[in-house]
Amino acid sequence: MNHGNAGNMTIDTTGQWWTGDAATDIAVYLIAYRAEGSPVHETRICQCPCGSEIFRLDADRDEGAAQRFCAACGASHLICDSAEYWPDARPEPWSCTGCGCDTCNLGAGFSFYTADKGTKPDVRWLSLGQRCSRCGILGSFADWKIGYGPSYHLLEQA
Repeated sequence: MNHGNAGNMTIDTTGQWWTGDAATDIAVYLIAYRAEGSPVHETRICQCPCGSEIFRLDADRDEGAAQRFCAACGASHLICDSAEYWPDARPEPWSCTGCGCDTCNLGAGFSFYTADKGTKPDVRWLSLGQRCSRCGILGSFADWKIGYGPSYHLLEQA
């Protein structure tokens, strides 16, 4: 499993919102969050080909589609299977609940169906998590059911 530094938790849960001091804290948050009651089996932290881990995010929670924009180079990327649903999407921009900042670290948490022995599991649920790049507030702006297979390849499309 790929959970970043889940063993070195740097999340503060004492305030109104959970906060973290690193992108890898998104994995810990998503594991605890359990969207729709689905356990997160694997996570991926989003990184632009330019090396940056800071993004702006637009998502349509109803349609199940999200697009990230690199804050460093401006490159855009439709997350996982979002390209399929983007034409019908009405995306809303993410901004931090606490400070209003519009840039964040992003990560994806994947819940799996049980797989046959020797095969890769299909994705049941995808949860997008973010950590505000200014104040560190953690959250999940969008999540959606995948429910088709094969879908394990989506882990590499976060």
